[in-house]
Amino acid sequence: MLGVSIFLLLFLVYQLLLSPYVDARARLQHSVQQRQKDLEQIQKLRQDYLLIKKREGGIRDRLAKRSRDFALFTYVDRMADQAKIKDTIQYMKPSVATGEGSLQESLVELKLQGTTLEGLVNFLKLVESTENVVSLRRLAIQENGKTKGYIDVTMQIVTYTEKAGA
Repeated sequence: MLGVSIFLLLFLVYQLLLSPYVDARARLQHSVQQRQKDLEQIQKLRQDYLLIKKREGGIRDRLAKRSRDFALFTYVDRMADQAKIKDTIQYMKPSVATGEGSLQESLVELKLQGTTLEGLVNFLKLVESTENVVSLRRLAIQENGKTKGYIDVTMQIVTYTEKAGA
């Protein structure tokens, strides 16, 4: 009988005092581990954010150095003339896309028909420019159906400009 009483007393002490303490401690440790993972993720996101802000600052610096009268359409037309592919241009369509932030995207869609691969490569070397913040976004190349050895190309060339009033 004394053994059963001691067993019940120890069981009650464990159930009422020790078990809740052990459970609470385990939950607290799990919570601390989860918060540490969250903090690491936040720090990584902060580093990514700072890197993006630094790049954006670099773009802004280059945009500030670029000529005030810079126009992407004119620039692309001039580079096509220098690359001697201007006569293969089927169309050039300019457009502007506004997004969030103080920069807006300006792009020109260009279709070349019956050009050579060499002419395309020369044009791309001329048109892409880190100084003028001009890059190629999309490029689709097809074999020309009429003339063997020639290609048809559709591409989007993009740059950024400061929004008015920003």
